Amino acid sequence: MLLLSVAVLSLSLVFTGLLRSFVRQEQSADLIKAAEEIRANMEKGSDGFYMPYYITYAVWEWGTLDSLYTNDPFLPHLPLTDGNAKLYLQKDFFIDGDLNILYYAVDCILSNGKGYQIQTAMNMDSDTSTLLLKGVPSTLARIVIPVLILSFLVSLVITRNTMRPVVRMTERAQRISSENLGESLPVRHKVQAMDENDALAATFNDLFARLKADFDREKAFTSDVSHELKTPVAVILGQAKLLMRWGKDDREQTEKSLSMIIKETHSMESTIENLLQMSRLESGRQQPKAEEFGMADLLSQIADEVRSLADDAAVSTDCPPGLVIRSDRELLHQALTVITSNSVKFCRAEGRVPEITLKAEREGGNLVIRAGDNGPGFSPDVLPHVFERFYRGDGAHNRKAGGSGLGLSIASVIVDVLGGKISAGNLEGGDGGIQGALMTLELPV
Repeated sequence: MLLLSVAVLSLSLVFTGLLRSFVRQEQSADLIKAAEEIRANMEKGSDGFYMPYYITYAVWEWGTLDSLYTNDPFLPHLPLTDGNAKLYLQKDFFIDGDLNILYYAVDCILSNGKGYQIQTAMNMDSDTSTLLLKGVPSTLARIVIPVLILSFLVSLVITRNTMRPVVRMTERAQRISSENLGESLPVRHKVQAMDENDALAATFNDLFARLKADFDREKAFTSDVSHELKTPVAVILGQAKLLMRWGKDDREQTEKSLSMIIKETHSMESTIENLLQMSRLESGRQQPKAEEFGMADLLSQIADEVRSLADDAAVSTDCPPGLVIRSDRELLHQALTVITSNSVKFCRAEGRVPEITLKAEREGGNLVIRAGDNGPGFSPDVLPHVFERFYRGDGAHNRKAGGSGLGLSIASVIVDVLGGKISAGNLEGGDGGIQGALMTLELPV
């Protein structure tokens, strides 16, 4: 506001200066025109000069400087002005004041050979335009400056009231850290009556909530990774100690311990590789490769691989001929392999012969793949956590069914990278009970 006030005052001064310059040019033009008219009348031999009331004149003869014509006997003889009007000020010229004029003086030679000096002038102390211009700065100062001061004070009050919520939000935000992301910025109004400050605070609150969720998820992830790697490391360490103690004399114990070490090492290797792949997919370092392929061939390949994994498994596929999708075949194959491997694993854990169905069909603009089995399915308390990392279906993260609990998490990340959605559910039996698990994938064609 202070800068604006200075700008307004500066513009006012510039405007006044330009206006004064314009008026001065008009006055100068009037004096020059009057001198030319006097010269023209003298050329005609006329001694009558009709000048505007505000213009005085005098004509002097060369050499003698005798005043031949004038309408103001007090107008002094002044130097030539070189084609432009000039200001002339002489203090105490009159008994009651100064001589303050704008004058124009020029030499002229008539056709009869005689030379004269013509001088026209106007009194600046009585010129209306000049007097008005003199009053402009003081008028502006009396009017504009109080208005600007009042505007400045009003703007200051309004700005302070407007910025007070922002200051409070800033102070609150400075106290928020990773340890207290649950705190929120103050929102003064309800959603229907929110102003810009409330909208900003609500946006930051949403950001803090998402950051807190990410921090909590990362903390849980770190804890789960530590737990998952701690168990095989403990097993390997225990078996290594057994080897140190009994391995030299007990061949059976040596083979048993080495087999256990190899198994747990492979488990750790698989866990680390899965984590690295998820990291590459989520960070975008591994991009999907788009290619067209038939779904019937891919489902047949999955079925053959399941039968090779469990020769007694019954796998059926259902896919319309000619159904083609443009996606990353390798990643989609990996996701379906994870799902079918889970089905085999949990069916075996329940002592059942695996029965798996794979069905693909077009629904609207998407390809929908459904993979069902005859396993135990998902209990209601497990369903919300199916795709969480290291989740195995119970709070203790037991290792009864094997695996690291990363399979469905990887499948979820893959489907997300492919631009689709994945969901988990159950197949219901005739009596309303759970008949098996059902995984549904929706992918853009």
